[in-house]
Amino acid sequence: MVNWICICVAGLAALGLYLASPHQTLWRAALARATLLRWLALPLLAGAVASAASAYGAWCGVCIALAGFMMTLVALPYLDAGLHGRKPAKAGARHVG
Repeated sequence: MVNWICICVAGLAALGLYLASPHQTLWRAALARATLLRWLALPLLAGAVASAASAYGAWCGVCIALAGFMMTLVALPYLDAGLHGRKPAKAGARHVG
């Protein structure tokens, strides 16, 4: 049970970072609080590591928290694109990056 709590808290940290990104379209109002969301992600991730480390040990807790964090960071752009049906870029349009 503790590992699922840890994964959910790490997922919340990843969600905060994603919502602070200017390229997201899940919740545009979150951009007004981007700095707060970025700073909130750090204690959430630390809390996720601490909750798993207390039950499984330090390095195992880090691995569990990072797995949940990275899994959420990978899934959120796909969720965003699926919900908002991104259109392909026009020919000759410049990509970000």
